[in-house]
Amino acid sequence: MKTTITILCDNSISRSGFIGEHGFSALIERGEEKYLFDTGPGMSLPLNLKALQKDLNGLKMVFLSHGHYDHTGGLKWVIEQTGKIEVVAHPAVFVRHLRFDPQKPLDPPRSIGCPFKQEALEHMGATFTFLDHTEEARPGLWFLSGIDRDPEKLPEDTRLVLQQGDGLAPDPLIDDASLLLETGTSPVLLLGCAHTGILNILDHVQNTMHITKLRAVLGGTHLMFYGPEVLEQAIKRFEDFALDLIAVSHCTGMSATIRLANHFGDRFQLASAGTAFDFC
Repeated sequence: MKTTITILCDNSISRSGFIGEHGFSALIERGEEKYLFDTGPGMSLPLNLKALQKDLNGLKMVFLSHGHYDHTGGLKWVIEQTGKIEVVAHPAVFVRHLRFDPQKPLDPPRSIGCPFKQEALEHMGATFTFLDHTEEARPGLWFLSGIDRDPEKLPEDTRLVLQQGDGLAPDPLIDDASLLLETGTSPVLLLGCAHTGILNILDHVQNTMHITKLRAVLGGTHLMFYGPEVLEQAIKRFEDFALDLIAVSHCTGMSATIRLANHFGDRFQLASAGTAFDFC
């Protein structure tokens, strides 16, 4: 079965005619079925779908990688297009995620969670399926969640916090999830932001799912929040899986992107808005 993954929202664009927006969304087409992974913040999704001459007619399911606004902000618009639709996410996806800049301690924390209430989305036609573990959500399409986390392999984004009593505490982003898509050869790993830690996710794929080769890794890696030593470890782990392609986007960061491009050469690509990846 042919699988096509088209990037609908990213910080960058692949060519003129698209708009870039801080966030991520990807359309997955497998045979006759369509799925959406994240929705971006909301503005770019309808415009880039139109530029691609694509639509959401017949969409089977929406997957959410986590509850940040830049991955869920387009969800209301999606439901307006589809009517009744199943949305798969971790049960903590509606947690009130906050952002606090320690360099500006006088500024109050800012809400960066999903801008919509669960009840409002359900009233519009959404049906939520909450998964806190890895499960095959559709044939050959795995929702990866509830992954064991080695603290040494987590990204260090200290701006992400939760309200705890009268103070703030680090946000562990327990709602973080990824997708694994089976192809005719090796699977493809599709990431939203990899808040679980890309090294932890790869360990889960290998040690729990017993997968030793990946066709590709696509999406946001959060590698901008690691030092150079961990970046080199990530490159080694990617090589352990004998990747044919690594295509990064959104939260990967410029320095990490350049390092990956230099290392992987023609196996590297930007997963920018408007880019499509075909797997047979």
